[in-house]
Amino acid sequence: MLHLFSRGKPINLAIDDYAIRMVEVGSDLKIRSLREKVIPSGLLEHGRILDEVELYHFMQETLQDWKIQRRQVRLLAPDSMVILRNVAFPAHIEAEEINGHFYMELGRSLYLPFDDPILDVYPLPKKDSDSETRHGLLFAAPDDNIRQMVDLLEDAGLNPIAVDVRPLGIYRYFYNQKASIKKEDTYLFFEVNLKSVHISIFSGHLPEFLRFTELDILEKDWQAKVDDDGFIEWIYAGDETRLQGLLMDQMVELERIMNFYQFSIKKGEKAVSQIIVLGDFPKLSFVKKLIEDALPVPVQLFDSNSNFDDRPVPRSFIPALGLALKGEIE
Repeated sequence: MLHLFSRGKPINLAIDDYAIRMVEVGSDLKIRSLREKVIPSGLLEHGRILDEVELYHFMQETLQDWKIQRRQVRLLAPDSMVILRNVAFPAHIEAEEINGHFYMELGRSLYLPFDDPILDVYPLPKKDSDSETRHGLLFAAPDDNIRQMVDLLEDAGLNPIAVDVRPLGIYRYFYNQKASIKKEDTYLFFEVNLKSVHISIFSGHLPEFLRFTELDILEKDWQAKVDDDGFIEWIYAGDETRLQGLLMDQMVELERIMNFYQFSIKKGEKAVSQIIVLGDFPKLSFVKKLIEDALPVPVQLFDSNSNFDDRPVPRSFIPALGLALKGEIE
C-alpha cells in the first residue's frame, strides 16, 4: 500500500524515533543481512524529522557502515500518521483509476485531518455484481512528512521505491509464519514499543481497525545496550510503578476498542478471536499477563520464527521482516 514508485528486490527499513532496523532477503526469502542501530535522541518525533541536518549525517554514516549505499529501499510510514477508512466509490471505476477518483474527492466527499495526503485504496471484492457501488480500504498519510523522509534517504544515498503500512507488514509476516490462521477469525495485534502502542484488527485477512497511542514515557528513561551481534537490548531506567500504571491504562483502552469493534463496527456479529502481542518493549511477558488477567480472550506472544547466523531474530524486527515479504505475500 502507499506505493510511491516501482517495485523491486530492495532492502527494507523500519525507522522509529529511537532505532533504525534493516532486513535484506535473497530471492529465496532467506535473510541475507540484519542490522539495527540506535538513533540519537532529538532527531525524530513520531516519525517527523526534527533535525534534518543531523539525521542526514546519521543516515549517511549508517549507510556507509552497513554498505548499502545506492540500494533500492522500502520503508514503513510512521504509525502516528497513517489513517485507515472504509470508503465507497462507483462500481464502474477501473482499478487503476480508483486512487485518482479519491484525490478528486478530497475536500468534497473525502475529508482528512491533513493537507496534501498520499493515499492508496485497496478495492474489496464485490458483494453484489449488480450494485452500483463498491467498497475499498483507503490508507492515507501526510505527503509532506513522507516526502521529507524519502528525500532525505535519497540525499543520503538510497533509492526509495515504496512506502508500506506497518500493520500490513506485521500481518504479512504473521500470515507467513502461522499455517493455522483461519479466515473467519479476527486477530487483534497489540504492538507495544518503547514510546507507543499500536492496535490493529484484521479479519478475513483484511485490516479493519488501526489505532496509534503515544505512551507518556520519556526517551531518556530508556537505556540501550548493544550485544556482541549488534542487537539492541532496551533497559527501562524510569519509575517502574508509573510504567505499570501506564500499561494498566492501556488495558482499559484495549477493552474499550474491542467492545467498539464488536458492537459498533460489527453490530454484535463478530468479536476479536485472539490477541497477538509484539513490539520492542522489553517486558512483553508482563504485558501478556496483564491482558490475560483483564480480558477473556486467548493471548499469544508473537515471536519471530526466523533465524540469522544460527540465532533467533529478535521480535523487534518483525515489522521489517513483514516489509521484506511485500510483493511475495499480498
